[in-house]
Amino acid sequence: MNRCMRISAFAAAFQLLLTIAVASAGEPLRWDSTGHLLVPVLVNGTGSYLFIFDVGADRSAVYHAFATAHGLPKGHRGELSGAVGNEAEMTTRIDSLSLDGRAIRHVDVDTLPDRPDGAKIAGVAGVDFMMDRLVVMDTGCASVALLPVGTNPAGVAGVHASFVKAGAIHDGKQLTLPVWINGVKGMATLNTGARATMINRRFAHATGIKPDSPAFKNGPAVRGATQRIIQSRISPIGNIRFAGMTRNGVTARVVDLPVFDDATWAGGPAMNLGLDLLHNTRLTVDYRQRKFWMAPSACAR
Repeated sequence: MNRCMRISAFAAAFQLLLTIAVASAGEPLRWDSTGHLLVPVLVNGTGSYLFIFDVGADRSAVYHAFATAHGLPKGHRGELSGAVGNEAEMTTRIDSLSLDGRAIRHVDVDTLPDRPDGAKIAGVAGVDFMMDRLVVMDTGCASVALLPVGTNPAGVAGVHASFVKAGAIHDGKQLTLPVWINGVKGMATLNTGARATMINRRFAHATGIKPDSPAFKNGPAVRGATQRIIQSRISPIGNIRFAGMTRNGVTARVVDLPVFDDATWAGGPAMNLGLDLLHNTRLTVDYRQRKFWMAPSACAR
């Protein structure tokens, strides 16, 4: 073996060890029967309780039943914002929320309407956990780590990761990225709180997809944080490319979400990139710099 090959082999082995170390140092991710990814969170120093891990939620939240059962005090009147629209809310006051050693203190979190499916989920862990950390979410290794900001993100992400300089939406912290459906370009929000990928009708029409055709059927109702319902149409739509990944034979929902109108690409081809396209994927996010890296998981089966 020549010197270059030895160096390459060493680098690959080192990267694998680094990946395993980060995965083992974090917290476990659990795929719930609802299709969400859940993480253990301490609330006011007790627990842990299962929260949806959502890189697309501006701030954390608890469900109303959880707040009531644990006697959490009310905060202030505000507006709950979700993919299907906004509505008035009374926030919940929490002394501390902790995930993987990262604590946010004395915060008002959103109060979500209770889930109609009865799932025992306490709340949502949002971007407020992630703003001053390097986030490593590995769906293949089933782990999430919130690393110190001094950590080298490219080194953690790995040499095979694709780099994305993320865009933004109006009045939101969500990360956006370019996507291609059957070769046609659009923009997407990165949303690990969404179980299914959704595209708007303008994106569908641009790619020749006809959601009102017999090939489509009525899909499951789309519910956002507010639990309002919007009907969708669902069918296989072809292939999707994003962040160095290609997903073939994708089935997606076509629905015009109000959040698409609030985004900076309002009126253009838009997509909500959900968990269904992020299986066996390693996502490394630096929110301060609005950068992220995506690669296949080292634990991918």
